[in-house]
Amino acid sequence: MSGKTHRAAQVKQANGKLEIVNKQTPQAGRNEILIKVVASGICASDHFTMTGMMNSPYPLSPGHEVVGRIETLGQDCSKDWKVGQRVGLGWNGGYCHQCTFCRKGDFVHCQASKITGVTIDGGHQEFVLASESAVVDLPEDLKMTDSELAPLLCAGNTVYEALLDAGLKAGDTIIVQGLGGLGHIALQVGRKAGAVVVCISGSPEKKDLALKLGAHYYFSSKDNLEEEMKKIGPAKIALATAPSGDAPKQLIPLLDKYGKLIIVGTPNDGKELGVNTMALISQYIGVQGAKCGHAADNEHFIKWCNLAEIKSMSKEWPLEKAHEALTDTFTGKPQFRNVIVMGHK
Repeated sequence: MSGKTHRAAQVKQANGKLEIVNKQTPQAGRNEILIKVVASGICASDHFTMTGMMNSPYPLSPGHEVVGRIETLGQDCSKDWKVGQRVGLGWNGGYCHQCTFCRKGDFVHCQASKITGVTIDGGHQEFVLASESAVVDLPEDLKMTDSELAPLLCAGNTVYEALLDAGLKAGDTIIVQGLGGLGHIALQVGRKAGAVVVCISGSPEKKDLALKLGAHYYFSSKDNLEEEMKKIGPAKIALATAPSGDAPKQLIPLLDKYGKLIIVGTPNDGKELGVNTMALISQYIGVQGAKCGHAADNEHFIKWCNLAEIKSMSKEWPLEKAHEALTDTFTGKPQFRNVIVMGHK
């Protein structure tokens, strides 16, 4: 430890609350980087840390959408990193480089991987220690604020990787189900990638915003979705972003043969995914999950977002109100992302 201290929003046990504590600021060890946090996005996946669903080691600071500056570099870090450099962290917190998946270059599925803010300390604090392999190099000339940028490192990259893995091409019709923290970025990504974008959400009142964000068509749960999609044509990809186990099954009849249903929203309604297996078989429909890419994936994505002028819609919260911001997220109130900003002096 350095002898210095900093403020952190920390949960001390499963189903506890975020408390503001003063803690020792760690020193960067071998192949580690100490980051001075500027902004840390709150993701619905922070729920895993707060409830202990993924066996988090307590006490712990959540947060895996982190923007900051390099404070110190540990031994053997690459000479490409410089003190003061703008960097970020996403979901993936580091890789072993030795397991079967790492040797194939599939770092996302490293068998010894760390998860930022879930299995190791995350960004809801003034300083965070990170594995060098997890650190995202961020450009200085971004056309967005730190709070608009932070959610792109998880929510944004997740929907981008999902559409990429599904084989999205310009001219394809895609459905984005849900207009929330993930969905509002997915609409922008789909539109900028040249897709015909259909947004489906619960309320007719969201139509104007959906069209502004990039949707060509908007339907609410009150519409006859199958009839409406017949006018457009079947979709190649349906991206389920809403946190509901029930919602994705309505998307399967809207897909074309060989279409793909991609699940990126973690259900919090306690319901399992229910699907019509006969439809899957007869139409050759694929169903799969997707999650955030690794650091190099994020670097590529953020550069493209800057060129395409994609950014998140966010509300800023001070660190001392971290638990209030977290509760606001879990109850579905924000439009669309809550982000903790540190306000360093």
